[in-house]
Amino acid sequence: MEVQVGKAEVERLLQALQQYCGLTDGRALARRLGVPLGELQRWRRSGVVPLGQLVARCPELPWQHMLGEELLRLLVPRVLPPGWRPTPELPEEDAPVPPIRTSAALTDTERVQLLEWMLWAREFDWTLIRLYRQGRAVGSVFAQLGNEAVAVGTAFALRPTDAVFPMHRDLGVHFVRGQDLHALLATHLAREGSLTRGTDGTVHYADPARRIFGNISHLGAMLPVAVGYALAARLKGEDTVVLTFIGDGGAQTGEFHEAVNFAAVHKLPVVIVIENNQYAYSTPNRLQYACTFQADRAIGYGCFGEVVDGTDVELVYDACRRAVERARRGEGPTLLETLTFRQRGHAEHDDASYVPEAIRRYWAARDPVDRYSAFLLERGLLSPAQLEELREQIRQRLKQALDEVLQRPFPAPEEAFRGVFL
Repeated sequence: MEVQVGKAEVERLLQALQQYCGLTDGRALARRLGVPLGELQRWRRSGVVPLGQLVARCPELPWQHMLGEELLRLLVPRVLPPGWRPTPELPEEDAPVPPIRTSAALTDTERVQLLEWMLWAREFDWTLIRLYRQGRAVGSVFAQLGNEAVAVGTAFALRPTDAVFPMHRDLGVHFVRGQDLHALLATHLAREGSLTRGTDGTVHYADPARRIFGNISHLGAMLPVAVGYALAARLKGEDTVVLTFIGDGGAQTGEFHEAVNFAAVHKLPVVIVIENNQYAYSTPNRLQYACTFQADRAIGYGCFGEVVDGTDVELVYDACRRAVERARRGEGPTLLETLTFRQRGHAEHDDASYVPEAIRRYWAARDPVDRYSAFLLERGLLSPAQLEELREQIRQRLKQALDEVLQRPFPAPEEAFRGVFL
């Protein structure tokens, strides 16, 4: 990727590179960068430099410090919610909410389907929250309220043969993949038909037939597994892209860095979604990492990176679609950072009283389900009556499924010994 940065900026960049590498002249710098000396001279004359090529060739150099914010934006594209600030800084509450950035790759029928999946995720979440308060949900409830656009938009960018490793706030992935509603409810209620045979009452379930693989509680540990799956698929000659997720807290673990580095070195077909929902339990962004955007780390790994507004489902879909296409072409992994907000606590036992009201109000105005519902109404793809009818159909189907699952017995005790080494 050649970028017009200006002659003065090229000179500043080359001097910074030469100083950092401890080199005495341009000839030595050219050798270090693996280009002819005449190429450096051409960059100086034209003010054009192949930034992407340089970063990929020398990923160990501190590009974030040498490039500056404007050049960084060229390497790691970003579309941010206006007025956003990394927590615990307060956002600009009066910042405008931009219109949905429409994707040229979506049909109107697909748009309605995207909203339906988001509504399913939202209503299922509220069902689980009520069950938890009633004491009938046997495990913790990790609500994904506010994350629907991320889970649905990314999952829809995949083929059915691609693999996905969702996290605990990616319920939308399961609906996009067509997972059975009764099985999901049975899992959270530990009843017969549970995806985990009643041994786990929360989100550690998988459905290999749909290429969904279970979440690992030790956040960060799932990344090496997903990357290993991508490597295995390549060795078997399969045309498979792997989509996996991590939170802004889990992205600070050692396993995360090892996995991304390995995927980048081997150009594995992996899309890694960093769900930046502003808090890792109660720890805000500023106490987790020093860079403004975690996707900027892609420069150091030598892979692609992008930051998007995670409350815009079509924007998320387009970004993930591009990442999937790159992965399928053999261009390696992408770090896709989605900026969104966890509308509830870490789990339902956490009241999230540490979140300032100004931050809550800012993100409430950007609720992904409300934004996309309003967008489809404005485009005339749904009428208000049709939207309410769709919501009511989902609620009724959920109620019917829940009534049926609650009549099921708990699994037999001997089920606890299946799949366990004794």
